Amino acid sequence: MSDPEEVAPPPPPRHTVKHSVPPRGVLPPSAPPPDLGNSQWELPSIPAASISFGEKEPDLSLSNWSEDSATFATSPPPTSAAHPEFVPVVGHQHLADDHPRSSEELMMVWGRVGVQICEVATMLFEKSKKTLIGDGSYPGFVHAVLAEVPNAASPRGPLDFGSLIYMQTANAVQKRLAEIMPGDIILLDDVKLKGHKGLQIYHQNVGTDEPLIAVVTDFEAKKSKVKVFQANQHVGQQTVESASYRLEDVKSGVVKVFRVLEA
Repeated sequence: MSDPEEVAPPPPPRHTVKHSVPPRGVLPPSAPPPDLGNSQWELPSIPAASISFGEKEPDLSLSNWSEDSATFATSPPPTSAAHPEFVPVVGHQHLADDHPRSSEELMMVWGRVGVQICEVATMLFEKSKKTLIGDGSYPGFVHAVLAEVPNAASPRGPLDFGSLIYMQTANAVQKRLAEIMPGDIILLDDVKLKGHKGLQIYHQNVGTDEPLIAVVTDFEAKKSKVKVFQANQHVGQQTVESASYRLEDVKSGVVKVFRVLEA
């Protein structure tokens, strides 16, 4: 009996490698980013003020930022001690009044003092026909008058005779607290007058070398005309004379009128 035919064993199965193809439209995953932990490269720092997202850029003029990136300390504002309050320097001021007086108070003072001053000035004017009044100067006659009025306050300075009620520079009135009355003291300092007397034009200079000081005897408001008694400095005539001045004719200089106060 013959041996059965030997059957060769089947060959081992072949292993095939299948490569998967990604579906259309799908990209393969990218490689992971490199590790930058050990890298020395850093992002540059960008100043926040240089980036604008539509907003108004900050005003660097109010900060300490400068073009060269230098920071300067802001100096503190000056103190009041470094700059004291400015006090203007002015010329001669009237300092007789301790407090301002109303026109009614000034009129009451005139009734108690001014009336007597006018009466004494008139008496000394008549007396001057025979004798010298005062020392012959303008202030000398005024001081002689005030010395004869017991309740009249003494002058507080060579050009300060009481309350300044009227002041005029050239043809501009700068102060008028009350009407000019008989018994007031008038001062004319380097005054030049020019106007008409009748049909003639006149020029007059008063108080050129020294201020003219006199006692008011009358005032005509409509004509702006003041009449006074003043020392007569002409040789060979009575020592006190009567004169008049139109304030509206004053072209330059200063005119002041004082109301003598009570002692």
